[in-house]
Amino acid sequence: MAIVHNGTKVSLADSQLPTGYTLPTVTEVVHDYISDLTLNVLKSTVENATDATTLTNIINNVTIGIDKQIEDILAADYLASATITSHADLTFISTNIQPVNTSNFYDNTAVSYVCTVRLYVKAA
Repeated sequence: MAIVHNGTKVSLADSQLPTGYTLPTVTEVVHDYISDLTLNVLKSTVENATDATTLTNIINNVTIGIDKQIEDILAADYLASATITSHADLTFISTNIQPVNTSNFYDNTAVSYVCTVRLYVKAA
């Protein structure tokens, strides 16, 4: 038995896709369960001088990336004896530092990318 995450599909609007970014190929699962998640990825961990590399790191970073966080969520939610297959879809990205009247974006909060992700899970 195993938990297998097939990766994260990127369905961002064209305005959020950096120049030179190659959309990943992800095997989608016929799912039993859908979960909408908001995941934070620390900017200082994944930032790169090349925007396309930064987006790749947001998804693939082995300590804090979207795929790593999803694998951790699945491992916590399901028994190791279960057979679980999943894929995710990144649909929107922003930051936790937004200049709006109701928040203080001058404070010392570490800047993170805030990722809206839909998780599709198949349990067998």
